[in-house]
Amino acid sequence: MICGQCKQREATAHIRRIVNGVGEDLHLCSQCAGSIGLGGLGLAAPGFLGELFSGILGSSAAVQATVQTPAKRCDFCGSSMREIINSGHTGCAKCYETFNDQLEPTLQRVHGALQHNGKTPMADPETQGRRQKETKLARLREQIAAAVREENYEAAAELRDQIREMEEG
Repeated sequence: MICGQCKQREATAHIRRIVNGVGEDLHLCSQCAGSIGLGGLGLAAPGFLGELFSGILGSSAAVQATVQTPAKRCDFCGSSMREIINSGHTGCAKCYETFNDQLEPTLQRVHGALQHNGKTPMADPETQGRRQKETKLARLREQIAAAVREENYEAAAELRDQIREMEEG
């Protein structure tokens, strides 16, 4: 596809601008994209995709842009990041793993956290105890991983022993 501005070079940036509900598609080469402030086509930077995604969710004037590359797809549902950006919805739970690097900054900005901290359904005391134990084990495993990364093997050994004790008892 030829650049819509200079009409000379191959378009590498495809931009959809939505203003007051009216959409406009722009197809630009890297030089023309740079001239309108999308310099060097650093469009794949985490902040940029995050701004796009959050803009789609909450702004009436959003610009959507992607660099033309082979689309990575979710192995489970087949969704691409472009489809997720356009719809504002992931195709399935596996999409969060597949597109983690692109989605994580946006989720952090939109929700303020990456872990769900909302309400959980009421459960019998046994189920609640099991959930609490699983949560504590998960935290201990995160702490042991951090201790190993920091090469604090004594703390890692203590955490390992705590985990074993909890799993046995």
